[in-house]
Amino acid sequence: MKTTKTDEIIIGLGIVLCIGAVALLMTLENIDIVTILALLVAGVTSLMTGFSKYLGYRESPRTDERTRKLSAFATTYSWFITFVLVNILFLLDYFGRLTITVSQTLGLIFFVMLLTMLGMNIYFKRRGYAE
Repeated sequence: MKTTKTDEIIIGLGIVLCIGAVALLMTLENIDIVTILALLVAGVTSLMTGFSKYLGYRESPRTDERTRKLSAFATTYSWFITFVLVNILFLLDYFGRLTITVSQTLGLIFFVMLLTMLGMNIYFKRRGYAE
């Protein structure tokens, strides 16, 4: 497997941020938990980004016309499904059938958006084409 310098830097940054968050948590007694969580989220995001790039593009080119087209279709479908979810949540709230906090709503929307984008990417890449 071949990795680029950028991928190595992103993975290294993620490791440093995660270790820094744990070190701050262990050494400082009265540190705001938001700081620790922000460092951990940034570290895990960097690690996941670096590893997904490292594992996702083993022997194939990074981008080509087919990959861009499939990704564009996957993104379009993901946004459409997320838009439908937002409308359903709006209607459920309007009719009093669902009561959730803003954090829960944003978390649900974020989760659905990522899951549908990943699912659509896998679906279109297995299918081989998009119309």
